[in-house]
Amino acid sequence: MSFQTDQSHHSHPSTLSTVADRRGRAVALAHAAPRTGPARLLVAVLAALATLAATLLLGIGGAAPAQAHDRIVSTDPADGAQLDTAPAALTMTFSTEPLAVEPQVVVTDAAGTVVAQGSPTIEGTSATFPWPAELTGDTYTIAWRVVSSDGHPIEGTFSFAVAAAPEPAAPVATDEPAVVTPSATEDTTEATTAAASDASDATDDEARSIVPLLVGLAVLAAAAVVVAVLIVRRRQQQQD
Repeated sequence: MSFQTDQSHHSHPSTLSTVADRRGRAVALAHAAPRTGPARLLVAVLAALATLAATLLLGIGGAAPAQAHDRIVSTDPADGAQLDTAPAALTMTFSTEPLAVEPQVVVTDAAGTVVAQGSPTIEGTSATFPWPAELTGDTYTIAWRVVSSDGHPIEGTFSFAVAAAPEPAAPVATDEPAVVTPSATEDTTEATTAAASDASDATDDEARSIVPLLVGLAVLAAAAVVVAVLIVRRRQQQQD
């Protein structure tokens, strides 16, 4: 009988230990539970910020190569100009200085016949090609090609018309000296308007390219404020 009594006496502490362990685990879980909600929310917010930042970087990085190439700003004569006299030269102005690597100009008349071609002179952001004096009284298309400052070739076309030279008047027998009517000068109004329009388009493109970046920064700033508020509230709860 004493043996059985001793055996039941030794089993009692083991039962108490098990109950204490379970109670300790419950208390630990109760203290850990409040931390689970804010922690998961903080991780979710940080993940969203990382995704947004990656999206913005990819969007800006994808747009940058498209804007890297040089572009033509204006031409003289302007595209579609109607000239009374032939120009002294063709001038093409670019956004940045192109490379002097085999630039080309090809001039064709209204019938599509090549009437002049050669390499323009690169000076700063301009490429200049001398106009053949014998080319008058027709509509001409100019095809140009240069190498952009980033090493990529760019090309384009523009056209203008030159009025036919007036036939010389038959001499009139008179004692008074003949009056010579000066020829009209080249109309450059269209070239100026085209250059101003291209400059305005360039300003609008730059403004639109900045908008996604500003929006992304605003979103990141708002998310950072939310995270800061969550952290402050969490610390206040821990102190309480």
